[in-house]
Amino acid sequence: MPDAPPRFSLVIATRGRPKVLGETLASAARCDPRPSEVIVVDGDGSGSAEPVARAAGARYRRSAPGLTVQRNAGLDLAQGDVVVFVDDDTELHPRLFAALADAYRDPDVLGVTGPVVDRDLRRFGNMRSRWRRLLPGGGREGSLTRYGYPRRVQDETRERDVEYMLGGLMTARRDAALQVRFDERLADYGLLEDEDFSYRLSRLGRIRFAPSASVVHRNVGAARKREREFNRMVVVNRAYLFRKNFRRTPLARFQFALLVAVLLVHRALNGEWSGVRGLLEGSVEAWRARP
Repeated sequence: MPDAPPRFSLVIATRGRPKVLGETLASAARCDPRPSEVIVVDGDGSGSAEPVARAAGARYRRSAPGLTVQRNAGLDLAQGDVVVFVDDDTELHPRLFAALADAYRDPDVLGVTGPVVDRDLRRFGNMRSRWRRLLPGGGREGSLTRYGYPRRVQDETRERDVEYMLGGLMTARRDAALQVRFDERLADYGLLEDEDFSYRLSRLGRIRFAPSASVVHRNVGAARKREREFNRMVVVNRAYLFRKNFRRTPLARFQFALLVAVLLVHRALNGEWSGVRGLLEGSVEAWRARP
C-alpha cells in the first residue's frame, strides 16, 4: 500500500493588505487537494487580516511585524508534515499540493520549490536582466556563488536539486524547518530571508526544484516606495549573510565588491537614483559592521 501523502501547513505572513490576502486565501481554497491547515500570521497591530483569515477558515495569529518573525511564528504553530511558505500576494496553482506531494515521496528531499511566475518583470530590473546575468559568473543553476549571490534557474522545465528557494514558494519538512528557522537578525522586514533559510536547509539535505509546483507572484505594491531603504538593505543584509554563511576569501571579497558595483550600474541605467544612494549608504554601513 503506498505511503499516505504528507500533511501540508500553509503559512502566510501578511501586514495591512487584507484584500490582497483574501485573494491568496481564495486561490488556496481552489487547490485540489487542499492544505491540511492554513495559518495567517498578521504583523499589523490593528489586526486587519483577522476577519479575512477567519472567514476563510484559517488559523490566525497576531505577531510583531517582520517577515522572519512572522514566518517563525507560523512555523511554531504548524502541525503538518511539510510547511509551505508563500507571500500574501501569491496565486497558488490548483495542483500545487499534488505536485509537492509527488516531490516529497523521496525521503531524502527536505525542501521543494518550483517556478514563481512574476507579473511585474521589467526590462532591466527583472530576474532575467542581462545585467544581472553578469553577477553569478556561470555555475550550476539554482546554486549560490562563493559570495552568496543566487544563480537563477533559467530552465524551469527540468527537475533539479537547488541550494535556495524564492520566498514566493518555500516548502520544507517541518522537523528540518524547525532546526533551521528564519534568522530574525536580518534587518528591517528580513530581506533575503528566503536565500538564507533555504541555503542553510540545503546543507542538511536535498532541495528539489519541481516544475509543476508553481505559483504566480502578483507583486501587489511592488513599486517599492522606499526604494532608498530597500537598496540599503540589499547591501547590508547581503554582507551579513556573506559573513555568516560563506568563506570570506580574498577572491570572494573582491567578487562581493564587484557585485555591489554592478548593482550600482544597474540602478543608474534605470535612473533609480534613490536606489543608487541606498546602495552607497548600505556599503558604508556594511563596511563599518565588518569584523
